[in-house]
Amino acid sequence: MKPTIETERLVIRPWQDTDASDALVIYGDEQVTRWLTPAMSWVPNVLTMRDVLHRWKAQDVAPASHWAVELRDTRRVIGGVAVLRLEPWEDLEIGWQLARTAWGHGYAAEAGAALADWTMHHTDVEELFALVGPTNARAAGTAKRIGMELIGETEQYHGQHLNLYRLRHYDLAYHADTPEHASET
Repeated sequence: MKPTIETERLVIRPWQDTDASDALVIYGDEQVTRWLTPAMSWVPNVLTMRDVLHRWKAQDVAPASHWAVELRDTRRVIGGVAVLRLEPWEDLEIGWQLARTAWGHGYAAEAGAALADWTMHHTDVEELFALVGPTNARAAGTAKRIGMELIGETEQYHGQHLNLYRLRHYDLAYHADTPEHASET
């Protein structure tokens, strides 16, 4: 079972069946999912969202995993983070998605950094990648705040032209004293 990861403001935990309505606020919003295509499409309703959560749970094999992000003080789900296998290679992608009401508060970087730190310290993962559309300035900024480095452009994933960011295990030492650094509970 995946543990719960806590940061100063967030709780990162496994998705639960009861999260379907909250998850739909995120993945049912075309302003969020437009950046996820083709890896994930817009989710039209709670029943479909519940099916997606079940599929994620069944597909999660460490280090690949999907996690809910909630505010620590209210326990309200505001987003999701994931580590995903990039087919057909064995590269691992880290991704983050937030409800629009949670944009602009630094939650994506906080959650992404905490998950990257946990993944690299509790599995044998040495590097994570982020795929960012060339016009997705928010995601590019989040990748940089996590400590990721832009290493170039690629078309090898999803058949799209994307910017490729990388975070290596030893890069974490440079960001260990940032507010995004998390501890496991």
